[in-house]
Amino acid sequence: MIQEDFLVQYKLRHRFLAFLYYSLVSLAAGTFGIAYGLVVCLPRRDWHAYTHIASLFFRPVFKLFRIQMTVQGLENLPSKSGFVMVANHQSFLDINAVFAGVTHTAFLAKSDLWKIPVFGWIMNNTGSIPIYRKDPKKNAGMGKLIKKRTDQGYNYCVFPEGKRTSDGTMHPFKNGIFRIAKEHKLTIVPISLIDTGKVLSKNTLGLKPGPIQIIIHPPIFPKDYADRSMEYIRDFAHQIIEQALPYKNTPKKDI
Repeated sequence: MIQEDFLVQYKLRHRFLAFLYYSLVSLAAGTFGIAYGLVVCLPRRDWHAYTHIASLFFRPVFKLFRIQMTVQGLENLPSKSGFVMVANHQSFLDINAVFAGVTHTAFLAKSDLWKIPVFGWIMNNTGSIPIYRKDPKKNAGMGKLIKKRTDQGYNYCVFPEGKRTSDGTMHPFKNGIFRIAKEHKLTIVPISLIDTGKVLSKNTLGLKPGPIQIIIHPPIFPKDYADRSMEYIRDFAHQIIEQALPYKNTPKKDI
């Protein structure tokens, strides 16, 4: 009986922490985010500055919630902005982890996120691009838009699985971003996110303080895949990311 009561309190504590985390992020976006946009970004006509301040914001937030983040491979990031990061997807925390541990970035994300008050406005003004899954025709021209913005110095982060995994293992990658990369000669940076799903779970809606790890792999430059098919690039990036995860050991292809 004592053990059952402890487990109930344990789960309630984690759900409360998750509630606090989501509330803090939402409050910051709805107050400080809007104020920063009006005071800093609007006069400068530089909405991309949002992504830089987000990187600074999430580092102390992680410490506050006792999320111990370690980052490996920062030296692998291209010296010049304008690249595309592809990562595995376990948790809402993944977006925050990229901001806090990797670099400033915009995102390709499902269009439903644009329906969230304030959050959708910020996504739109930071260069993020909605993906319309139910009406793919609306995605026409996305490749040219990404190319234009990466040429302007925007980085993009994409989760090519298309949805969060519930057990940490990876889903197959969808073709979209790799077709765009192939067509427009974009640099791809594979990133492995480890244990974000254990800290902020999709299944239990709870936040459990603990360690997460980010591994930034060497970039795949356009010259590296010039003679390769889109499918090969997709599967190669998937295997690089998956190989670093503790729950898979898929052999790595050469490129």
